[in-house]
Amino acid sequence: MRESNGRFTAGAPGGPGRPKGSKNRPSKLREELLGPLLPEAIEKLQTAIQDGEKWAIEMTIAYSLPKPKPVDSDEMAEFEERIEQLEQLARKH
Repeated sequence: MRESNGRFTAGAPGGPGRPKGSKNRPSKLREELLGPLLPEAIEKLQTAIQDGEKWAIEMTIAYSLPKPKPVDSDEMAEFEERIEQLEQLARKH
């Protein structure tokens, strides 16, 4: 939608844009190239993990868990205080 001066109104795009869920070219290409290889790659990764391969375990953890965030010392003190309170409550029961 346009204003009287010809500019688009805030929040109203000029065109329909790309449909939701559609993929861009790099995503389509990656899917075409790697898609057929994924089942075998996953199977090999599972085997490597079961065999105790360090690289496979580290890679799986790195891509599966969020990166740790730095902890503020004040937040840590509050956390430790709360843990102490909970431990005291547990000892009473």
